[in-house]
Amino acid sequence: MDRVAYLDFVAVPILFVLIYAAFIRKMTKGPSNRLFLGLLGISVLTTVSDAVTAVLCTNPPISDAAVVVVSVFAGIYHIFHTLTGVLYLLFIMSETRTWYWMKQKHRMVITFVPYFVVIMLLAANIFTGCIYTVDPYEGYKRGPLMFIVYIIAAVYMVWGSAYIMTRGKMLSRSWVFSLLSMYIMIAASVLYQMLFPKYLVEMIMTALGELFISLLVLRPEDHLDYSTGMPSFKAYSNEVRKICRNKIHEKIIVMRFIDASQLRRYLGEEKYLSFVKSIAYRVSDRCTKCGLYFDIYLEQPGNIYLIIDNYDFDFESVVNYIYTDMIVDIREVESNGAKVIPRFCEIRYPEDTNSPDTIFNIGHQFHRIIPYDQFYTKAFDIINSEGFSIRNNMDLILNRAIRDRKFEMYYQPIYSIKDGRFVSAEALIRLFDDEHGFVSPALFIPAAERKGLMIPIGDFVLESVFRFISDNDFSELGLSYIELNLSVAQCLQNDLADKIFTLEKKYHINPERVNLEITETTYENIGDITDMNIKRLSENGFSFSLDDYGTGYSNMHRISRLPLKIIKIDKTMVDDMVNKAGMSVLSNTVSMMKDIDKEIVCEGVETKEQLDTLTSLGVDFIQGYYFSKPLPAEKFVEFIRERNHV
Repeated sequence: MDRVAYLDFVAVPILFVLIYAAFIRKMTKGPSNRLFLGLLGISVLTTVSDAVTAVLCTNPPISDAAVVVVSVFAGIYHIFHTLTGVLYLLFIMSETRTWYWMKQKHRMVITFVPYFVVIMLLAANIFTGCIYTVDPYEGYKRGPLMFIVYIIAAVYMVWGSAYIMTRGKMLSRSWVFSLLSMYIMIAASVLYQMLFPKYLVEMIMTALGELFISLLVLRPEDHLDYSTGMPSFKAYSNEVRKICRNKIHEKIIVMRFIDASQLRRYLGEEKYLSFVKSIAYRVSDRCTKCGLYFDIYLEQPGNIYLIIDNYDFDFESVVNYIYTDMIVDIREVESNGAKVIPRFCEIRYPEDTNSPDTIFNIGHQFHRIIPYDQFYTKAFDIINSEGFSIRNNMDLILNRAIRDRKFEMYYQPIYSIKDGRFVSAEALIRLFDDEHGFVSPALFIPAAERKGLMIPIGDFVLESVFRFISDNDFSELGLSYIELNLSVAQCLQNDLADKIFTLEKKYHINPERVNLEITETTYENIGDITDMNIKRLSENGFSFSLDDYGTGYSNMHRISRLPLKIIKIDKTMVDDMVNKAGMSVLSNTVSMMKDIDKEIVCEGVETKEQLDTLTSLGVDFIQGYYFSKPLPAEKFVEFIRERNHV
């Protein structure tokens, strides 16, 4: 027995470990995982059948009962052994997302006809012994038509190998190698058994091939969001790219929770994840009830994606039912004071777009483009809008702007209430693209931060502002300094201070002419490097201000410990003066800032009423459209000369 079937007994525990690992690693959802689990189960049955047949036939003659048992298990072996080839072919189709090939009935018939030929031959074998026979004295013997079974197995092997090679461009090299290794190992084991028929090596080689697939192809750590157990955005992006390469007609539904990050912070991680999982379950349940073939994915913190094979299904018709299903969870969250705002977008490939990057951008941007109260939208309605066109091409726009220096500095005058004239200005970067024209900083600044492009942009701002100060006589103009923003990325540079000192010497600038602004976002994420930069620059005569105060979570203690000269109160607080609570907050803020000797700039002032109110509160400086919008350098100088009567 040891010389015949011992490798089968080694294969069985390997297969059981793989099945156990699949459940532990949550490799149970999605067609690929389910097919792989089926493949493992079939391999177990095949291996056990092979081992039982070999063990009972080891020492002939065998009993009549053993003949019956061997006949049954040999039939099971051939049924499941051939089925392995079918399942593995389907698994490859799933991994390359070419299920559409099977949607046509004649193709499905073509796929399964060879397998049914084996089934019919095995049924005929009961009466004819054409495939195999079991004799009490000679044990298991191959019949005259056994070669047909091998030919059919070879057909599936060649078919699958060709499929991998032709579709391999959409898979990584490790995936292609791992998928092919299964066929290579099986082919090698068949050849070995033809030369040495008493050694059963085929099932151990099959188990090793499936081990390769488990380790290198089905990698849940790369494609699973472990906090929820759902497929991740990476898995979604891979599937979208497969769809685009194969030109499959698919419908993608994006469900986004507006302000999901704030919702997660408010609820806490555990409650938020429980909420998201419940919502995903309800969406899946409704889609299942509608008879849809779909995959569902999660992108943290608040995007749920559905890829639906039923291209012609009118998903909009069931959105209200989905919302009704979710309302229990939504009301439970809102009872705690939070606000849940779901939005849906439908994307059709390739009708709306044939670009995977555009599909991803639609999922990330659609809620910013549609009206706030629009519950359901279709990509077709927004994809040609100028706003989406800019967002979708932002990488190209930014790279082009950096390469061709398409940025320009504008300056918004700042008025001193005490002096009755304009004493400074804030430097604001603008982008003018040859194709899209003016691109709002509200669009390109966040995109540049995400893409890690704020350093070259920040360098442009520093150089431009220092040059502007050097080119103009500030004493004549009556200007004291120019304010310029430092990004988070700049503040985290070890050489930021040295870079500014170099510009100071290059342009012979008095540091008092430069006021460096850090936003509340920068301030809240302050670290040792930022702290060191602020300290070095402050000690060398550069002043600092805190920009956008009122949009974050700063407190007086934290503000008082930094060398901040100016606090810039955000426009949102100025706008809130129209109500009693907003006026009270602003009044107390101004009073507290005065108590710790900070100068106060109010941004976004647009009316005479706002100016008069802020003057009465004791604000030092006013910035906003009431006096002037941001101006190009030359027009800014003209404005200052005229208004300051130079």
